[in-house]
Amino acid sequence: MKRGAGSLTVFTLFFVAPEGITQDEIDLRGPQAHHAISVLRIQKSEVLRFADGMGNWVEGPVTEIGKDVVKILVQNRGKDKAPSAEISLAQAVLKGENQKAALDQLVQAGVDSIIPWQAQRSVAALDKTVKWREVIYAAARQSRRARLPELASMTNLAGVLAASSHFDSVIAFHESGEVSLSAVPGISYARSILAIIGPEGGLSTEEIDQLTAAGIPLVKLGDPVLRADLAGAIALGALKVLTKQW
Repeated sequence: MKRGAGSLTVFTLFFVAPEGITQDEIDLRGPQAHHAISVLRIQKSEVLRFADGMGNWVEGPVTEIGKDVVKILVQNRGKDKAPSAEISLAQAVLKGENQKAALDQLVQAGVDSIIPWQAQRSVAALDKTVKWREVIYAAARQSRRARLPELASMTNLAGVLAASSHFDSVIAFHESGEVSLSAVPGISYARSILAIIGPEGGLSTEEIDQLTAAGIPLVKLGDPVLRADLAGAIALGALKVLTKQW
């Protein structure tokens, strides 16, 4: 759906397979069509946008609405700008709804990739990648992101540390940190950043020792201490400002 409000244009975003947006006409089917018809109650001539999850998008007016299909005629094509610095969050697995809230907020804040990891103080949990991906898709649609963040397979701290070698700058947020974010060497002009966030109970002494041994600075987000499901989004926002993306 796309409606004008002065100079502001608001549209509804749907995701389709990459080959879908190469066509001149697009059929929206399945759960997304049901959502468009029954929940959004779209009308003919309203403009919808379709994205491939990699930043590419097309948009056009609705030409037909059936029982379980919505058809649009593509009129515009574009691509979202790639981030100047890619920011990844290694988010410790949280309890139930807290995990969903953390993922939702990270996506809306513009995270580029998410690494879920099982911390010592995480509540034991099965890998719920499918459900987590659904949360990510919904949050991306809500925030109108044509570029979906990558969701890595669940790992442990050893896996996070192994992945950290691929980033220009790596930090861990913890209330005991004595380094301010802006004081981390090179972080403001890093092209790729990994930020590590612990679980509700915080990082264990052993995990802190492992991070320190790996040369990863402990950074404090300031006062007061933040909930684990909110800390990642706040950290991401601070990093976006520091890297001049906001």
